[in-house]
Amino acid sequence: MKKTAMTLLACAAFGVAYGQEEQQKSGFGLELNAAYNFALKDIVKEEGAIPAYTVDTYGVDLTAVYAFNKNHAVNIRFGYATGDDEQTIYYEYPPLNGKVEVQNIYIMPGYRLTTPLNDSLSLFTGVNLGLAQTKGKLEISDSFGGVSKSESEWGFAWSAEIGLAQEVSNTGSLTLALQLQGLYGRPYFKMFNGLVDGKPESQLNLGVRLGYSCRF
Repeated sequence: MKKTAMTLLACAAFGVAYGQEEQQKSGFGLELNAAYNFALKDIVKEEGAIPAYTVDTYGVDLTAVYAFNKNHAVNIRFGYATGDDEQTIYYEYPPLNGKVEVQNIYIMPGYRLTTPLNDSLSLFTGVNLGLAQTKGKLEISDSFGGVSKSESEWGFAWSAEIGLAQEVSNTGSLTLALQLQGLYGRPYFKMFNGLVDGKPESQLNLGVRLGYSCRF
């Protein structure tokens, strides 16, 4: 009888401890990330007098997460990134100086799978699908151009990520991730008083994200 009681108590203690661990791994959380994105595709495709630009960006995102357990979570991400590029255009003589600026705003729900590697270090992968808007400004230093602001529209956005999360406290972790991201909100540039138009291609970026996440 005593042995049976001890066995039941041991099982109960294990169940309570496991339940507390699962409770710590589940629930709501917030993540704040800073990223630098290396452009893999031109933002402006050469068309007439429109030069090609590859614009790297840097930005931040705030991600709200709900973890069902220590492995599975859903999230929604709000992000902003900006960047610029300057180059000389040899379209005609004399050469022209051109500069393009872009700003990205995006919102993407997603899913994340986390695999613990030890007591404090985890590997995570995730996918996100949503919407993005790209705003741009193209400036050409000649007597016909000047500053040309673009008209922008919302478009499709996606990202895939893989990274590591290192727990630094019971509720906080540092994260480092690689992210492949496609943003399809396309600005529409007008140059030379509207005589030449340029339709930028969608952006494809490889980003490095460093962040901090906290669970409630």
